[in-house]
Amino acid sequence: MSKPGYADQGFWFRVIFMLLYWVVLNIAVTVFGVLLVLVSLVKLGSKYEPVTLSSWLKSVTAFIGQIFSFLSFESEEKPFPFQPWPQVNSDEEA
Repeated sequence: MSKPGYADQGFWFRVIFMLLYWVVLNIAVTVFGVLLVLVSLVKLGSKYEPVTLSSWLKSVTAFIGQIFSFLSFESEEKPFPFQPWPQVNSDEEA
């Protein structure tokens, strides 16, 4: 007879990490919002493309996606700092 989920030590470690990543997710969404406003203002106010800001925005978006994958049990891999920061191609045009 196997132990129920709540008796598994790995389950409780995952719950702790999920709570920590939930806090990190809220911070990351705030950073995403700030970057989104900055990119929008730069595009509105000038003819130049904010390449660096857009790259940061894509990177934060990928990080948020990794957190959602971990929180929804889609992935067992913990996001940054347990993995490298997500890299995005700045060559891709949406």
